[in-house]
Amino acid sequence: MKVPKLMATQHPDSTVVLMPQDEVEEAIQDVLPLDRGGRGCDEKMVDYEGKATPYNQMRDIIEEIRKYDVVPGEDFLITPRVPNPKLEDKDRHLLAITAAVTANMYSQMYFNTDAVKYIVLPMSASTLEVAEVQRRILKVERLVSEEFSLRIEDWIRLIPLFENAESHMHIDEIVESLRIAFIKEIGLFEKEFRIFMGKSDSGIHSGHIASSIGIRMGLLKLWRWQKETMFKAYPIIGMGKPPLRGHMAEWIIEDWADAWKGYYTATVQSALRFNTDRKDYVHAITTVVKSSGQEPPLHLLSYAKEMVNVAWRASEVYTERLDALADTIMFMAKLVTRTRARLESYKRKAKTGKEMPRAIRFCASLYSMGLGPTIMGASVLDELAKGTAETFEHLLEFLPMLKKDLAFDYAFTDREVFRKYVDDKTYEMIERDLKTVEEYFGDVEPPKRPDERYLLKLRELRDSITEAEISKAKAIIMELAEMRGFLG
Repeated sequence: MKVPKLMATQHPDSTVVLMPQDEVEEAIQDVLPLDRGGRGCDEKMVDYEGKATPYNQMRDIIEEIRKYDVVPGEDFLITPRVPNPKLEDKDRHLLAITAAVTANMYSQMYFNTDAVKYIVLPMSASTLEVAEVQRRILKVERLVSEEFSLRIEDWIRLIPLFENAESHMHIDEIVESLRIAFIKEIGLFEKEFRIFMGKSDSGIHSGHIASSIGIRMGLLKLWRWQKETMFKAYPIIGMGKPPLRGHMAEWIIEDWADAWKGYYTATVQSALRFNTDRKDYVHAITTVVKSSGQEPPLHLLSYAKEMVNVAWRASEVYTERLDALADTIMFMAKLVTRTRARLESYKRKAKTGKEMPRAIRFCASLYSMGLGPTIMGASVLDELAKGTAETFEHLLEFLPMLKKDLAFDYAFTDREVFRKYVDDKTYEMIERDLKTVEEYFGDVEPPKRPDERYLLKLRELRDSITEAEISKAKAIIMELAEMRGFLG
């Protein structure tokens, strides 16, 4: 299997506003080679999850790319992320699958190739659900083949996207169960699997420490699984620029590539493409490509049971903070400008049951309040250090970026500003987290620091949040995002 290494996505995490009519040209630039001025990605995710993406967008990309000497299905793939029918309208799910299948009609017509070889199912929750969607894809392909002469040389494969720490920590069991479900439910014997693990939603629900442990353990266990079986796993990791969303940023890219060894494909999200200088961008994706497919340090699995316990406790401490901050985060999220056409009806809830904004607006809200998101719940590290020093050291070995993740968010935190947004009890919890970071990582140089102008803008924003100055507040939030290099 030729596995793509760089998946360009349509995440709304940049400060560049892109509407659906802009996304075809964006896709063309994403898949053109670096030496032709493009962004050098070999896979383009067309996103329908909670997003107002036209169903003909995949076809439009295929037709537009005819003007260039690039062949879909060979030089790059188009991989849609379809709505999960358990979370969004079933007609949108079916229409997106149908659009993906019929896009291959045009790809075959113009290039004699299949541009779409995979479909991503977000928020995958069970192996039976994944098998059902794979069966649905096969049915649509058969229908289009019978009615419109689509040539089927190989079936479109489903990529399950798992987005919580619990799934990540048991990913090997899930994939083995999925393999069996494919045989039993649809008679499909698969030897190779692309498995997608997302950091963002896991980060919101469980906090940075638990979600990072989950992704790291998932990579390790997938590699062990394929070593112990006759099957192959090709992990995809979905990460953005902020530490809570994975810290895949140009200022720390060497550390990132080393810390997450075991991936085959990494998402190249909008902020990395649009809020990064060209030279830094090229260096970043070149580094990611070089580290693709490298075996992770499997000896770290000897810490697995220990790390699961750390993850559960870290998640508990984080959830306490999240519950206290939820209403303020929701208020701030309303001030964050949407940079893609999202559907208002698509909501997410935290473990506490309270409604939460999607990950990008979640992060943007906290940074705009003067708090780096990974700080939430960091005081659990003090518990570990004072409890079992060996476990603390094992955690830092398991998560080699943790120190710099916290140092980055500590540098972008302003106590004075943040205190004005919350009550005393909430501030005291966060103050414990901040003091823990100071005590254990105070001497760690952050990979990036805000300048004085950024800190002044935080104060200006806090003074602008009145009914009369909402538009000004929204503009300042975007200015802060541009200074950070990402919206959220």
